[in-house]
Amino acid sequence: MAVNVLVFPCGSENALEIHQALTHSIHVQLFGASSVDDHGRQLFDTYCGDLPRIDDGRFDQAFEALLAEWKIDLVFATHDTVQAYLSERAQRFGVRLVNGDPDTCAIARRKSLTYAAFADQPWIPITYTSPEEVEAWPAVVKPDLGQGGQGFARVSGVKDAYATLERTHLPLLQEYLPGEEITVDCFSDYQHELRWVGARHRERVRAGISMRSTFPGPDPVIDDIAATLNQRLRLRGPWFFQLKRDRQQRWKLLEISCRVAGSMVAHRARGVNLPLMAIHDHLQRRVSPLPLPEIDLVERRILTVAQLNCHFDTVYIDFDETVIRDGLAIPSTLNFLYRMHFKGKRLILVTRHAGDPRETLRKARIAVELFDEIIHITDGRAKSEFIRGNAIFIDNHFPERLDVATHCAIPVFDVDALEFLS
Repeated sequence: MAVNVLVFPCGSENALEIHQALTHSIHVQLFGASSVDDHGRQLFDTYCGDLPRIDDGRFDQAFEALLAEWKIDLVFATHDTVQAYLSERAQRFGVRLVNGDPDTCAIARRKSLTYAAFADQPWIPITYTSPEEVEAWPAVVKPDLGQGGQGFARVSGVKDAYATLERTHLPLLQEYLPGEEITVDCFSDYQHELRWVGARHRERVRAGISMRSTFPGPDPVIDDIAATLNQRLRLRGPWFFQLKRDRQQRWKLLEISCRVAGSMVAHRARGVNLPLMAIHDHLQRRVSPLPLPEIDLVERRILTVAQLNCHFDTVYIDFDETVIRDGLAIPSTLNFLYRMHFKGKRLILVTRHAGDPRETLRKARIAVELFDEIIHITDGRAKSEFIRGNAIFIDNHFPERLDVATHCAIPVFDVDALEFLS
């Protein structure tokens, strides 16, 4: 029996990671919801994009109704404020929230509460009550409620500090940490055991997202910090914390979070699927990470998806330089064709291939049966003469696309565009 899993909000980078981490699992049925129409529409087969915001008085009733309609068992919250809000209501909603202990979420949401809860630890940064207390400049001002470095400012002296404190909402004034920064992804199970601690360097960051990750060697100090956080907080599922070195190269805690981080994909690339571990933990199965240390670098890039605003039931596709090149299958085209087959579209090969297209398909190790029909044009007629119904047409040759677009009035695509079509 599958676990019905809701990702909310479902259009963010970490929502994408949860989707990709769980989409192939036979144990999961995925659902996505957001309060604004977003990229989640492209990801989730079952999607709602018009929920009220959590600060709207209508949210609780609408969210509870959606949970009931979709029979949701487990919720991943992808924003810290949403995580804290839902943690106070999940029990009443009759659903389990991953890492949803209300007290833990409240502590993680505010840096001041985090620092107070671990004030006896040497890895808590120095916080000042006024600029006059600062022992060494520069110092930093950051919001108590915030994440991903938002609102961070370095201040050079007393006057600068007062001005920055004045314009920052719920500000904290702290020591400046000039050293390296790392993120540590963790997993705690239903028996409160810490099952995974994995540090990663964020070597290249764009818009707060780590695009290049490497992995430092073992560090007992990091392990001890993770163990202490897990011991004092009620954590269950994926969570993470961030550290930075001070002027004496000692690790200091920046923040902790009870949600999945978008760049946890770096560990999934190394064989540790933290969102999927949460599903098995939900079923009270003991999880055991199996990392691949041979992978020491993870690079990311922007993914672009286009929404095709028309109905089609058939894909007509050219053969040479579209499905095959130099006698070999083009992997991106095969990926597209199988996606369309999965969605129930008819696949029709339409070609002027010089030989027998069926034999060439076999030599390229492409199943002839992938295509519902093969149209082999040998008399010079235009491909547009063979196209019928609600269809799209793919061909690497522009004159062929122009002919079909002109005479059949259907969408036409070159091979490079296939990656955009979901």
